[in-house]
Amino acid sequence: MGFYLGRQPILDRGRNVVGYELLFRSGETSFCDSADAVTATSQVIMSAILGVGLDRLLGGKPAFVNFDRTLLLGDWTTLLPPGKSVVEIVGTVEPDEEVFFACRKLRLKGYALALDDCRDDARTAAFAPFVDILKVDFQQTSPDDQQAVVRYYRKLQLRMVAKKVETEPEFGRALHLGYEYFQGYFFDRPTLLRAARVPTSRISALRLVRQIQREDLDFVAIEELIRNEASFSNSFLAYVNSGAFQWRDRVESIGYGLVLLGADEIRKWVWIACLSSLGESRPKVLIAQALMRGHFCEEIARSSRLSLGISAPFLLGTFSLLDAILERPLDGILDDLDIDENIQDALLGAVGGEENPLTILLRTVKSYETGDWSEVEAAARIFGLSADALNTCYLESLSWVDKVISPYGSKPRLDLPSIIDFRRSMKVAAGNRPNH
Repeated sequence: MGFYLGRQPILDRGRNVVGYELLFRSGETSFCDSADAVTATSQVIMSAILGVGLDRLLGGKPAFVNFDRTLLLGDWTTLLPPGKSVVEIVGTVEPDEEVFFACRKLRLKGYALALDDCRDDARTAAFAPFVDILKVDFQQTSPDDQQAVVRYYRKLQLRMVAKKVETEPEFGRALHLGYEYFQGYFFDRPTLLRAARVPTSRISALRLVRQIQREDLDFVAIEELIRNEASFSNSFLAYVNSGAFQWRDRVESIGYGLVLLGADEIRKWVWIACLSSLGESRPKVLIAQALMRGHFCEEIARSSRLSLGISAPFLLGTFSLLDAILERPLDGILDDLDIDENIQDALLGAVGGEENPLTILLRTVKSYETGDWSEVEAAARIFGLSADALNTCYLESLSWVDKVISPYGSKPRLDLPSIIDFRRSMKVAAGNRPNH
């Protein structure tokens, strides 16, 4: 059975990833129209967990998985490892004794429980003693509710997640109110956009990134770009002479070092050096998302029946977040670079460019990020891809990004916190309910 499977990051106050909500849908059955939605959902869960593997999909972070009433009262959690799973009770589930009994059983088995669509209301108050996490939708609740939920329930040591946080001001408000975790794409939509032109020091990085998208690398052009930027020269020579390689003599020449490394290692070094330079002050999750978009675009293009070029898709995806990474308007950034007109049109949403295959490609990847599956399905038909094929492209991209961000594979990522135990103590959970 085909299925679409994605993930959406949940961040802490330092904008580090602490977990992912799983987004999924059958590729053959629309959940909202199906007469047997529970069966369809459960089959997708089984395919995702057993076929893909949580570690591969989530990089060791906890999974937030949506459960409706039927799934909650059933035995589907046996597929999910307790220490790496959060059972998220969706907004359609109403409180009653059967549901509370199921919650108690799950917590005794070691699962953390999250309640979605929380407000300052009787439903949230009823569930509060039985769950560990409250999620508040910042697009669907009033500022008063957003504040009241924190004020009433933090005394019970419940974790607070602000979801659908889409702008920096919303993130700032959630921080101020005391929310601990955040879900939404506020980190890729900066409100402060400085001068339109990109500083010369960063132009070299962008040009290097563009160079490595060529099928046949231009070693002379790459050497010149590295030589013209002292930080790149030092970084490159340090990398080529590092313990990762066993050359007989120390490498002193950039040109010779490029020949020794070869194309694959050059590309890896460029991504490490350039994205670290470009996104030095930006959240690491943003850099990962830019890489993910680039490679996902590339994988779709490679599998598609359409002719989308070799380097264009990767550039398209990666450059779609340059405004957020550089905190400058995208049109100003593109003015400083020699970018293909079709890519520019797709990035800037040019009028009349809706039929541009690159525009459709970028829209597909963005829709996949947010779980807009109807848009994804429509695009998949244009590209001639099945749900399984598109899902394979997504998983391959996740794996590639993980290797690029953690280039030495077995070493732990020092930029990310340890796995968080979202469960609170049973004693606290059994305490008195807040009065309403």
